[in-house]
Amino acid sequence: MDSERNLDSLSPAVLETKEIDGTVVTVYEELPDEFTVNVNQETDVQGISPLCATCNQKYYTKVSSWTESSDYNFGWHPGFKDYNRASGYWFSTSTTSFGVSVSYGFVSVSISSAGGNGYYVSADYNRWSRPAVYGKYNVTKYKVEEYNPAGIYLRTYYENFPSAQDTYVKILYK
Repeated sequence: MDSERNLDSLSPAVLETKEIDGTVVTVYEELPDEFTVNVNQETDVQGISPLCATCNQKYYTKVSSWTESSDYNFGWHPGFKDYNRASGYWFSTSTTSFGVSVSYGFVSVSISSAGGNGYYVSADYNRWSRPAVYGKYNVTKYKVEEYNPAGIYLRTYYENFPSAQDTYVKILYK
């Protein structure tokens, strides 16, 4: 297997944030084609996962992946709780993350700013507006082979992992 992960690290990390045609886009890592997870494994105080002699092992192998939607609305930007009449919205240099349920499960979504000072997205002051988060909604299907602590095969099944990719802010109007 390429790498060993725990169940908490199955959400892709943000790789970079860049500006494409005037839109700030957040790019995420992709899960590896193969990885191993120790089930019921606990992490010690320093954040190091010890080997687990009493844990089942799950071996994940990528079967397929597809884009469910290339312009999916992941929901409202969490920094703006209501519609406003504004000429635009300022987004700071910090990263904003939130989770959303989609048809294939739970997705962790992050929005970052490109460059050092944040960015501004224009809006029509004459209309009620609110920032939303859009991007690619991808799904990766894995074959999972599970073994007990003695290495005896238990079962094989398939799991889908939804993910967000190339997220950006889009202004929506009432």
